[in-house]
Order: sequence, then C-alpha cells, then structure tokens
Amino acid sequence: MKAYKWQLRFIRLARQGHSLLLACRPGAGKTYAICKWLDNTPLEKVHAIIVAPTLVIYDAWTDELEQFPNLEYGHGHSTTFEAACEGFANAELAILLTTPEMLIKIENTQRATLRACRQIIIDESTKYKSAKSSRFKSIRRLIKRYWKIEHCIAMTGTLLPKHYLQLFGQLWIVGQTDVFNTDSFATYRDTYFYVKPFKKFDYIMFPGMQEKLEARIAPYILQPDEGEYAEMPPLIEVTHYVKIGKKAEDLHQRMQKDLVITIGDEDIVAANSGVSLFKQLQICSGGVYKYTDPGDPTSGRQWLPIHNKKQAQLQSIILEAESNVIVLYCYLSSRDIITKLYPNAVELRTSKNIKAWKDGDIEIAYGHPASMGHGLNLQSGGNVIVWFDITPDAEIWWQAIKRLHRGAITEPVYVHYLLASFGGSKDLYCYDMLHKKYGRQEDLLKRLKKLEQK
Repeated sequence: MKAYKWQLRFIRLARQGHSLLLACRPGAGKTYAICKWLDNTPLEKVHAIIVAPTLVIYDAWTDELEQFPNLEYGHGHSTTFEAACEGFANAELAILLTTPEMLIKIENTQRATLRACRQIIIDESTKYKSAKSSRFKSIRRLIKRYWKIEHCIAMTGTLLPKHYLQLFGQLWIVGQTDVFNTDSFATYRDTYFYVKPFKKFDYIMFPGMQEKLEARIAPYILQPDEGEYAEMPPLIEVTHYVKIGKKAEDLHQRMQKDLVITIGDEDIVAANSGVSLFKQLQICSGGVYKYTDPGDPTSGRQWLPIHNKKQAQLQSIILEAESNVIVLYCYLSSRDIITKLYPNAVELRTSKNIKAWKDGDIEIAYGHPASMGHGLNLQSGGNVIVWFDITPDAEIWWQAIKRLHRGAITEPVYVHYLLASFGGSKDLYCYDMLHKKYGRQEDLLKRLKKLEQK
C-alpha cells in the first residue's frame, strides 16, 4: 500500500521527535500512518502501547498490523492481559494493544510494562476530552512518571465534539504543559473562558481569545491538505419525513412545555429540560420510558408505546436497498422493534459479527452508534445506513456515518434519516443541530490548517 503525502509528512515529523495529534477525517488512514512510522523506526526502539476501544483493537488495529510482520504485537485485554503485558515488558512484543480501562489496570498492576514503554498512541483522543475523568488522570500520571516515553501521539476524526473546553485533555496528551503553558485544567479554563451570567456551568470564551487559543494548539495538530485525502464516492443523505399523528405530537409538545405528560393512568415526568429533550426524541420514535423514580435512571423503567409510524418507512427503505443495510438505534425499544421486524438481523457487537458483516454475509445489521462509532472499518459490508432514532451527539453521529464512508469504499454511501415531521419536532431540531456542529468543526480545522501553513 502506497502512503499518502500527509502520512509521509507525519512519519518525517515523528522521526524528528515531534508528538502530534492527528486530526483527520475518519477513514483517512491514521492507523496505517502509525504502523508505517513504527515499521520505519529501528525495531529495538519500538516499544509502543496503543490505546483504543475494545472492538477497535481486535478489528482495525489487528487487521492493520497484520500488514507489518516485523511488528510483533499482543492484546493487553481479557484472557491475554497478563501474558501480553509480560511479553511487552520483556521486549518479546514491540506493540501492546489495550483499552483505556485496561491501561488503568496496567498502571496499578503492571509497572514493568510501563517502564518498557517508549511510545504512547491514543486512538480516539476524544475519549480523553474530560480533564476530570479517571482516564485522563491516569494517562497524565503515566506520561509524567515514566520518563522513557519519547512520543505521545493522539488521533481523532472529531476534534471538537462540543466545546473548546474539551481540547485541553486531548492536547495535553501530546504537548503536556507546553501547549497551554499550564498543567491545570482550571487555569486553562479561567484563562480563556468566563462563566455566563446566571449559568453556573455555561462557559463562554473571552473576546479575542479564540485566535490566541487556536494559535497555541496549531503546532501540535497535523491534518492532511484537502488534496491529500483519498478520492471517495459521495455521501448521500436522504431525509424521510414521518407523520406520527396528532396524539403523539400533542404529547411531545406538552413534554416540552410542562415536563410532564399522562398516558392512560401513568404520569411521565422529566426531571429537567435535558431529560425532557430525550423523552421528546423517544416520543418521535414511538413511545416513552417511565421511570419508577424520575430522578434515578437506575430505579427501573417501563416502555409506554404511542405510535408505530416509523416502522413502515424502515421496511420500505430496506426493501428498496440494493446493498446490505445497517440500522442504528438509540433506545432499547427501537432495537426490539428492529429485531421483531427482522428476526434474522444481526447486532454488530462482537468481532465475529463484525467479520461476517465485512465479508458481506449479513443483509441487515443493527447497532447502537455509541458502541460501534469509533475506529471500525465496516465499508466492505455494505453502503446503506438508516437512523431509526436520531442522536443529539454530533461526535457519535459523524463517527457512526464514517464507519462506511471511509477509505476503500467503492460505492456512494446512503444515509437515511427517519424524522418525525411537525412544528417543533425534536427530530428535526437535532438533524439541523448536528449539521451546524459539523460545520463548526470543519471551520476550526480550516483555521488551524492556515496557521500550520504560516
């Protein structure tokens, strides 16, 4: 496989000692660039720990590393955890594949493994977007404590999931205190942001600080030029507007206005406006969950059906599809609808099922976008996605779409949205919001690219 120009540029910079965050579109070839760099490094200097979600280490990374026979690797996970860690510590393995959760376990129980490490690669840096998370605190301790670590490389296809506050953890990994001139998230936050009046946790950037912040992070971010991406067939989005009926529309509007609705003898209460948003989305999809205790999501719940209007549209799309189809759901009730309509449908939750999909052996697959939205290469199995429910999370949305629309795809990718259509519909609201958030991220990447070229 021939490397792209941006991959060669990354290899050159990494060999010069630079630690970088690769901010590339999903499917641009980040895993290949990392493997190519490690393969071009003298073997005795390759002692890399690669941290990625579980399915990704067994799918994308394993498949990629098979192309580089000189790079011996093991999975620091599940039943092979101790053997792989011991092999890495004894220099029998050049690469250790593990997950963020297992990295915390390695820190606590396998110190010899970390003492042998010279390169840390974080696949999907947005997993560390919260500077208060145990994941970030663990990686920060690890980088500070083990002085042999020469390179810290991070990768993401969605650099700006929601807010500029989420850049601190991602950029600290690659540049530590040099990026923001501080080791403290609170100092970073208070330097660039202020609290919106009467909104305790709503932070707004100080005037003029956006340009200064972007100038600081630009040297640590590598992204391809527009012409360095592989040519791909188009991504075609198709919206299907579904009439859900006056009863469902009225319940949706009352939930938005009053945070409480009544179905039969049951009162459904939303604890706040955030919970109300999700309940309105549930109503758009067919029903709503009633919790025993509205303030406690673990208190037990009951699904109350309201309509089934999206089902006929889903059946029509699948009937007309000329390819295998992935149906994405956000609620367990929607999963139950999918499996009832299509008993032979297969959920993409295991390596075995993912392989069967990639081999073209599954006609209808389904899954939750949060569990299959990062790092998986699913483009060989089909080219049709159906969003039965829509998610308000822009990162999850874009990453899920890019499981199919990525390098080596040969056909256009069709993304179908089933959207409840009426005035004030939260389906329509989220659809518009997702595209606006994607536009903001693209604008940020373009500004960073101009700063990189200066």
